[in-house]
Amino acid sequence: MLLCKNVVVNGRRTSMRLDKETWTALSDICRRENISLYKLCSLIDTAKGMAGLSSATRLFVLTYFRRTLAKYEVNTKPIIEAAPSFRVEQVLNAVRAG
Repeated sequence: MLLCKNVVVNGRRTSMRLDKETWTALSDICRRENISLYKLCSLIDTAKGMAGLSSATRLFVLTYFRRTLAKYEVNTKPIIEAAPSFRVEQVLNAVRAG
């Protein structure tokens, strides 16, 4: 089931329809990285290019946790070599820079 929530993205109010698990994952990322949901969504929006915000957010969440998991895997070849349709690195660097 998709949940529609309002967010402020780069100063404008918009809504996103995401499943409950993705909303929970976004909250987890915000808590881990000490960033607000609005700031994270704004960073994703800035980096998304032509993709829709909901799609870019899903891709960000997936990539974030895949990269986190890859840090803990031993003796495996990284499976994250293909670049997503927006700059995940740009968002991650901005989040971690504060």
